[in-house]
Amino acid sequence: MGRYYMKRYFLVLTVLFIAISFLMSCSSSDEKISTNKSTPVAKAQASAGTGAKFMALDIDGNFHSLEQYKGRPLILNFWGTWCPPCRRELPDLKKIYAEYKPVGLEIIGLAVNDPPDKVRKFAKQMGLDWVMLIANRESAMSYQIGTGVPVTIFLDKEGNEVSRAIGARDYNFFKREIEKII
Repeated sequence: MGRYYMKRYFLVLTVLFIAISFLMSCSSSDEKISTNKSTPVAKAQASAGTGAKFMALDIDGNFHSLEQYKGRPLILNFWGTWCPPCRRELPDLKKIYAEYKPVGLEIIGLAVNDPPDKVRKFAKQMGLDWVMLIANRESAMSYQIGTGVPVTIFLDKEGNEVSRAIGARDYNFFKREIEKII
């Protein structure tokens, strides 16, 4: 009888640990916003104005480099289909993209801990038409996103980080930050 309760106790603790880990992996929107004026992104890989040497696969298996987007203001959005705060901010990002795409804004979604098929299906359901990449360990470490998502990084036309937001944001916040990089 004692062995049964020990196994059950261990199972409950394991499930509880997994649940807490999952909840902590999504950042809250109350976290600080860091604004670094013209700080080069991925310092170890690029110097100011050159853009980071960043490569990742999109959901169709094609390589993308940040260099491809040089000369355009850019938003990097680290997110996950499994993350409620990420899902909450997507309609506002979608609205911002529709508004600013005609003036050259690009958004790159970097899906964290998601397989390409799941991201493709989710993006189609949500009507997200920006580039979707699969974030690898190197891209996450290059941008020092930490352990939580969403993390949104705003890059100017030269590829310099102008600001970043940790946690879900709304339309007004995105609009204000985009005005700094356009």
